[in-house]
Amino acid sequence: MWRIGRHVPYSQNFIDNPKLISKLLKESGISSSDTVIEIGAGNGNITKPLSKICKKVLAVEIDYYLYRNLVLNIAGITNVLCINTDILDFEFPSYSYKVFSNIPFNYTSRIINKLFLSDRPPEAAYLIMQKEAAEKFAGIPRESQLSLFLKPFFTIKIIETLNKRNFKPVPGVKIVFVKIEKLKLPTVSPELYWAYRDFIVYATSKWKPAIKCSLKKVFTYKQIKHLSKDLDFNLNAAPMDIHCNKWLSLFNYFWLKVAENKKLFVFGSYNKQLSAQKKLKKVFKIRL
Repeated sequence: MWRIGRHVPYSQNFIDNPKLISKLLKESGISSSDTVIEIGAGNGNITKPLSKICKKVLAVEIDYYLYRNLVLNIAGITNVLCINTDILDFEFPSYSYKVFSNIPFNYTSRIINKLFLSDRPPEAAYLIMQKEAAEKFAGIPRESQLSLFLKPFFTIKIIETLNKRNFKPVPGVKIVFVKIEKLKLPTVSPELYWAYRDFIVYATSKWKPAIKCSLKKVFTYKQIKHLSKDLDFNLNAAPMDIHCNKWLSLFNYFWLKVAENKKLFVFGSYNKQLSAQKKLKKVFKIRL
């Protein structure tokens, strides 16, 4: 939970319906052998029923006043560990874990990045989030950079839309329940993920209107024309209009067929993007 000042909460809409919580827990893949991290545990409305179906709950709550109430509310429940910290600073365990959370909507992207682009991602995450954000991560109706990062390793499925009246305060956006589960066999080798991520960033962050433009320094025109025919995509299509499966094929061709000197255009693109984003955030904070 994030707050402004001492007593003014924001960006967190708590579930106010025990039946809905029970229903969503049943729809998740959580079992009695699982350790589960709950992000933004609040007063423990989810924590208590969650503790009954899993081995251990790590209930993370940044707000001290909510954390204090959480500790009181789950007193006597021995398989819950309450942690008063920011999830963005939290060190995820090296052992297998899952996540169940009604995450703060304004921090959705940061939390997803922290969870799934780290070295210790969860086996699965069952998340209540804003529909618009969920569609972006799932690549609906078109891919996003993050959906292209996630899909080689995870399935992303929007299970259902939730009634806004089950939340307090009532949110002004549509809310959905999402399952993100690790694939048994990733479609990109973990050893090559750094290169795949560089490739995706290079091809999708150049503000080029067509894929033939964004990749012209990497592939010859003959190569990209051949690929467009084999993979059935339009050379004039915007990069984000190309489905993830086709991006995987493009990356495989890049890795196996492209000359090493051309690969240098691509390598390091992800870190360059991170550095640029940090600079923008710093400038934004200074202006504020």
